[in-house]
Amino acid sequence: MQKLSRKEQEKQARKHDIIESALGLFAEKGFHEVTMDEIAERVGISKGTLYLYFKNKDDMFFSVIQEKTNLLLEKLDEAVNYDRPFEECLKSFIQTYLQFFKDHRPFFKILHSEKSRLNMEGHYRLHEWGIQVFHHFYKQMLSLMKYGQAQKALRELNPVIMSKGLRGILNSFTFQDILCGNTDPTEKETEQILDLLLYGIAGSNNSEKNQ
Repeated sequence: MQKLSRKEQEKQARKHDIIESALGLFAEKGFHEVTMDEIAERVGISKGTLYLYFKNKDDMFFSVIQEKTNLLLEKLDEAVNYDRPFEECLKSFIQTYLQFFKDHRPFFKILHSEKSRLNMEGHYRLHEWGIQVFHHFYKQMLSLMKYGQAQKALRELNPVIMSKGLRGILNSFTFQDILCGNTDPTEKETEQILDLLLYGIAGSNNSEKNQ
């Protein structure tokens, strides 16, 4: 990997600062209520300098989404070590996702509430990016489910269906938190999700009837 020059490092650091400031304002006030002047003021630069990094507010919004989703996917890739038992891998995957939500709650808030307020170009760009992110996220979960089957830790069900189940549970936790303002994800929630995925919701009596 080519080492960046000091000037390029400073430029990327400034861009990151702008993205973080914009994210905070979008989460606090809403996308349309925030102006480029407010973002520039929070970062401590002129509005003209701001336009050297982003052509408009929609472009900035997309950059926020892109940076955070890239970071999430990177952390999820790092979370799974296929030299470990499947249950440890699954637990690490769940913990990483919930911890990322805890650390980046404003990002999830604008993702759920503000993406519909983009212009047509922004919608198309975000849609195309969302497809890429979904495929990467899906491959991560699918690989995890197949690993569990290879270790005989999971039933021989369709791994696609199991991946959808994991994704649905994780998404429901973040979405409910954004809507209802629940408490931070905890170790207990990780254990509950793990238990639900591995053992289902049927009681032991139902299991015995189906044998």
